Amino acid sequence: MKKFIYLVISIVFAIFAISCDNKPSKNQLLEAKIDGQFYSFNGSAVKYTDYVNNVKAAYDYQVFNHDIHSFLLEAYDATFTKTTFPFPGFSAQYIVELEGGQSKTYQAVSGQFRILGQEQGNLRGDFSFKAKNILNASDSVMVTDGYFDIWVESSDRTFPK
Repeated sequence: MKKFIYLVISIVFAIFAISCDNKPSKNQLLEAKIDGQFYSFNGSAVKYTDYVNNVKAAYDYQVFNHDIHSFLLEAYDATFTKTTFPFPGFSAQYIVELEGGQSKTYQAVSGQFRILGQEQGNLRGDFSFKAKNILNASDSVMVTDGYFDIWVESSDRTFPK
């Protein structure tokens, strides 16, 4: 009888241990075509809830990575309902690291950033934009077929009036 009780306790403990390991995966997928060439990166995302004088004012979404090709996509939603942000309702910055420690910085001049959903801690969405070099307007890039499925960190920010 004692062996049976130990067996039941062991099975219950094993089931409990397995169920505790079912935490949501922390995705890092950020990918895009840049001037027709496909790239995949490890990305990060933050969703800030902004408070002004202790009143909830907006969400600020930021999707980014740091690599030879770096992105910063940002959308601000004061309605708490927006999921599509046509330019200029979002900002995008694309930085290319060059040899010798130099870099080129591009800013979006058109495009769209869209949030497709948030599930189990992961933020999913897509984006596309045309960006111009901030030092040479005749130098531009097209970023298309952008997609992200990234674990989103949530944080609050408070601001005085």
